[in-house]
Amino acid sequence: MDNNRCRHCHNEIETLAHVLGSCQHGETLRIARHHKVRSSLAQALRETGFTVHEEVHGLSDNGSTRRIDIIAYKDNSLGYIIDPTVRFESSAKQPEEVDQEKKNIYEPTIPFYKMVYNLQHIEVIGLLVGARSRPTILGKFGNFCETFHLPKSLANDIALTTLKSSINILRIHLH
Repeated sequence: MDNNRCRHCHNEIETLAHVLGSCQHGETLRIARHHKVRSSLAQALRETGFTVHEEVHGLSDNGSTRRIDIIAYKDNSLGYIIDPTVRFESSAKQPEEVDQEKKNIYEPTIPFYKMVYNLQHIEVIGLLVGARSRPTILGKFGNFCETFHLPKSLANDIALTTLKSSINILRIHLH
């Protein structure tokens, strides 16, 4: 190549962050990676007694539509909107930034989901899953697993699945 632009989209400089996070060439594989993470998390929640629904459409306070990844609850008092997000790691503050971003997006949908699922309270939880390393998943994600009594192996399984998927995205991009 005669420049450093992405070999597929030609829009950005071809970096690992671009390939794993935004290049249109790998979009389908990124979606599949996200769905694997979401499904693993949803299944683990089911195994600990939660009622879990995935990819649920709803309405925001302003009338816009939103689709949440997971809503989980055990009884009619407290539910959780859980949004796992796979991103290229960029800073130590990123898990908290992702959590706040997801709260800003999905808190306006809480009245709708409270009505639909007859819940008293709903908490939004945004979870960062690192696209390339295990340590990112252990902080906030590890605390989430402990709080919800999920298997200790879940964080490792998700980290391995994510890393394998990211390597596949890179492999396909380079060929």
